[in-house]
Amino acid sequence: MLTLILSVILNLTADFTQTKHVAMMREPQVSQGKMVYRAPDYLKWEYTSPNAVVWEMNGQESNVSPQIQNLLRMIMASISGAEESDDKLRRESKKLFRSVNVIMDEQRKVAQRVELIDKNGDTTIIEFSNVVTR
Repeated sequence: MLTLILSVILNLTADFTQTKHVAMMREPQVSQGKMVYRAPDYLKWEYTSPNAVVWEMNGQESNVSPQIQNLLRMIMASISGAEESDDKLRRESKKLFRSVNVIMDEQRKVAQRVELIDKNGDTTIIEFSNVVTR
C-alpha cells in the first residue's frame, strides 16, 4: 500500500511537481499543481501547468475515468490510513504500475517523493512541497 501519511489527517494541502520520463520522448514532461485532501473522502488533484486540469473525487462522485478514480482512491486511502482496502490497493497498484516507491519525510510523517514505474518502463516522479496538515 502507498502510505503517504502515517497519522490521522483531517486536511492536507500540498504543491507538487510531476516529472514523467517517456521512452519515446527526448525531454521529460514536467507538470506542476496542487493537491487538497479533506477527510473522509474528498481529493482534488489540480494540474496548474503546463495545462490546467482538475481531477476531483467527493465520495462516490468524480469527474474522471474509472482508472483515474482508482488512482485517486489509492491516494485517499493512503492519506487516511484506510486499512480495509490494503489488499485492494495492492491489486490496483499492480494493475497500473510495475513498481511504486514512496520516500517519506520521517520527521513530518508525510511523503516527500513518489516514484512510479509504469508497466511499459516509463517513470513518473512526484515531488511534494509546501505540505500543510491539520
